[in-house]
Amino acid sequence: MTFTSWSYLTIDDAPSTRMDDLVDFLEGKGIPAMFFCRGDRLEENSASAIRAIQKGFVLANHAYSHQRASEKDFAWIVDEIEKTEQILDELHAVAGVNNREKYFRFPQLDRGTAGWVVDYEKYPQRDRNALVSVFAEGLNIQSMERPEPAAFEKKDRLQTYLGGAGYVQPFQDMKLSWFAKGEIAMARDCLYTFSNCDWMLTARHIGKWPYSSVEDLKKKALNDTWLNVESGTNVILAHDQAEIVDVTIELIDDLANNGMEFLEVKQCATS
Repeated sequence: MTFTSWSYLTIDDAPSTRMDDLVDFLEGKGIPAMFFCRGDRLEENSASAIRAIQKGFVLANHAYSHQRASEKDFAWIVDEIEKTEQILDELHAVAGVNNREKYFRFPQLDRGTAGWVVDYEKYPQRDRNALVSVFAEGLNIQSMERPEPAAFEKKDRLQTYLGGAGYVQPFQDMKLSWFAKGEIAMARDCLYTFSNCDWMLTARHIGKWPYSSVEDLKKKALNDTWLNVESGTNVILAHDQAEIVDVTIELIDDLANNGMEFLEVKQCATS
């Protein structure tokens, strides 16, 4: 099987202690990627982050300590975002990159409404089914119950904040109807269309989820409906976690070897 679609590669939870290995692999294969970075790990592994920036990879905001927004109040979440953005500014300055674009992804895709990532009920049934499948399968979601109105209000406030703070969408020419329309099209944070579920092979998760080997995850990608939409554009979610970097590399390599073309995201803002 050969993929006939294109994808943006996004990698969460960076920078791990093995980010250099992941960056070297991607550079060697000519695969562009954007890393969504935790502020606490940027402080711990700043040299790897600077090195990635200098090699042309995009580093973006993944909040400071990787907490669920549904479990925190608005002010706490904003503080997490702003602390991380300040660190990113400082590291980009050291790396010699200025006027960069601002991108953000909520930790665990919890946008303030837990597993109700978007308001599924506002989508047509076919798109709703696709969204529930993509998010319920790809994330560590504990509940798919519809949240209380206050949670939706917080999510809306966070979107307004992100827009006012200058966060923009990096993904262009999205063609999948459920991603290119409605709430996702208007979002100021970054979502995805396919999770490679590499996180399921971490020690604390392995055996508790549907996929329990690298081969399982390779088959998942090859059989995915949306990755196989001809001339479609996808956003792939992977992770920079030290214990599974080799897994993540093998999964990305398998995509590339099966013809997946990877798209570049802008590092610097348009002047």
